[in-house]
Amino acid sequence: MSDSFLFLTRIPCVIFWKNNSTCCFLDFFSKFICLEYAAFLLPLSQTLNWDFMKKSFFYSAAVMALLMTATACERQENKGTETATQSDTVSINMVYADSVDHNHLNCSMTGSLLATDNKQLKRITNEWINERLGGIYTIKDAQNTDSILNFYQKSWADSSIQTIKEFASMGAPIECVWENTFSVLADNGKFVSLSINSYRFEGGAHGSSVISQQTFRKEDGREFGWNNMFSEENKYALRDLLKKGVMQYFEIDREEDLKNFLLNPDDAFLLPLPETPPVMLKDGIRFVYQQYEIAPYASGMPTFTLPYSEVKPLLTTSAKELLDEK
Repeated sequence: MSDSFLFLTRIPCVIFWKNNSTCCFLDFFSKFICLEYAAFLLPLSQTLNWDFMKKSFFYSAAVMALLMTATACERQENKGTETATQSDTVSINMVYADSVDHNHLNCSMTGSLLATDNKQLKRITNEWINERLGGIYTIKDAQNTDSILNFYQKSWADSSIQTIKEFASMGAPIECVWENTFSVLADNGKFVSLSINSYRFEGGAHGSSVISQQTFRKEDGREFGWNNMFSEENKYALRDLLKKGVMQYFEIDREEDLKNFLLNPDDAFLLPLPETPPVMLKDGIRFVYQQYEIAPYASGMPTFTLPYSEVKPLLTTSAKELLDEK
């Protein structure tokens, strides 16, 4: 019985060990109590009855519970402090789900948005989001992104409900899905790059996906893309690098094999520029070909990043300045 009691009195010594001065004191104090109780009670365990032992243990347990409360409060405060020191993004998780005549519809706006005090930049990025989602919302508060997302989510839901009812009247089941994932791809001292990955399914053999992306200069919100990131002359020189990136995406080594992966085999000799504007990342420029742009649906959306060591010489002066951290 004495060995068991010694084990129980030592448990709090492990529980209360913390890496700060306050809890180190509590740890020392708890160890002191445990050792004192053990030293005092063990010799008496041979002569005193078990009722006395139980009362003594309950007294020590009460002290341990008090100490545990103190350390628990300290642990919770630390967690709150860590949460408050996050990067300049804000998480969103707006999910709408409903069903009409056993037909389901789901619309989600999730991911991360830019958090900034730069009103000019916030206004321009909100306009970009509005245009990517449909371009029909009249923005009343240029700093409020939630109002934009709420509008398109509700508009899509209202339209989808009508579509479902029309199909249901003909005895045809249908499922409607619209998923939008927002991301801050890169954020340095001079530029920020955003993206929206959208997936839509409203019946048919399969859904469709679209990637929207854009780089913005933080100073004034200016958008960077095909019109000002590369000169017309350098766009031709860029095509060889694009071919290299597409081959890496398809995991092939020989140029003659590339035509087997493209909708138009002639594109293997001179790839068209992607319709989606390129964006600047931390380590390079990201390029995206949308579904059916150069490859069949099953091939997905060829996406790749060319390192700055290869592509920086082709950038315009304005684009190069965004990479200068000084």
